[in-house]
Amino acid sequence: MLDVWDLPDGEFILVEVDHWGNPMGWEGKTLLNAIGSLVRRHQCAPINFLSWKDMPKDYITDMVELIQSKFRFVPELTKQTKKILIDDMSLKWRQFKYELKSKGYDESRTKEEMIAHIPDPRVDPSQYRDLVHYWCSEKGQKISNINKRSRTKYEDLHCMGTNNLPRRIHEMTTKAKGVQPSRAKIYIDTRTRKDGSIVTEKAAIVIDELKKKMVEAESSQNLQSTQDSTDWTNDIYSKVKGPEKRGRVRCLGKLPHQASSSQSSYTNNRIQKLENLLGNLVAVLKVRFAEDPQINQVLEAIDQEVPTNDSTGKDHQTTNNLS
Repeated sequence: MLDVWDLPDGEFILVEVDHWGNPMGWEGKTLLNAIGSLVRRHQCAPINFLSWKDMPKDYITDMVELIQSKFRFVPELTKQTKKILIDDMSLKWRQFKYELKSKGYDESRTKEEMIAHIPDPRVDPSQYRDLVHYWCSEKGQKISNINKRSRTKYEDLHCMGTNNLPRRIHEMTTKAKGVQPSRAKIYIDTRTRKDGSIVTEKAAIVIDELKKKMVEAESSQNLQSTQDSTDWTNDIYSKVKGPEKRGRVRCLGKLPHQASSSQSSYTNNRIQKLENLLGNLVAVLKVRFAEDPQINQVLEAIDQEVPTNDSTGKDHQTTNNLS
């Protein structure tokens, strides 16, 4: 991996983000890898805090500033992108602590024996000592058992490996020439191994049901509305797996606050742009084929559904007068 922290002052990596603020491309992967290395530095993200909520804001702010010194964003860094970066810090910091415990915790050893064998050279000895004492405490044991029980109940596994979901969706969208895949297609893709096998029996059952619904949709007149990748309230996936809960949208990941309205706004903006383009095209064709009654009949039918620039301007003027 490119060690971005060794880049000379003034040099940086340009990262493109999607409309949700997620880093994309190999530059985005480099950024996320850099975050992983950053939170493993004991000076940046001490491991002896019990949870990420206990991490002082100064540490988090300093890490964000370090990232901004080596990366630039297109569009520019927004609050949403910054939140995504901080969430990724939290995730990787917790993963690092989990890795340390899986390598360093041994019930057959005493505390001092575990403290003496630090599994990663980047770990500060005094921080690791505190962490081992927490692992062995009554509170630490209780929380560990709760987490173990929770993990055994989680059956909806994927096979993306180190590739995160937004980047996987971006890759699928690029292959589809800019068309974002539906959640049904995303689920199938992320649960199907390279050899064609499905990760779990439960996932195989869900995929069979999704494919049946997709076939039904293809023969239906409502294909576009059923398959719309920008509407998760009534898509094929929701019909198989049920409605969403707050905070996350399955097969899309963690979305911004008020995601439904944000997504609706994004969709409306796209529709507006397409309507404007179509309106311009109709206006040009009316002039070009003014003497052709057959073409004019078609254009009039389109014009009733999509206003041309002239009619849009009139509507806008009327609105202004009313206000």
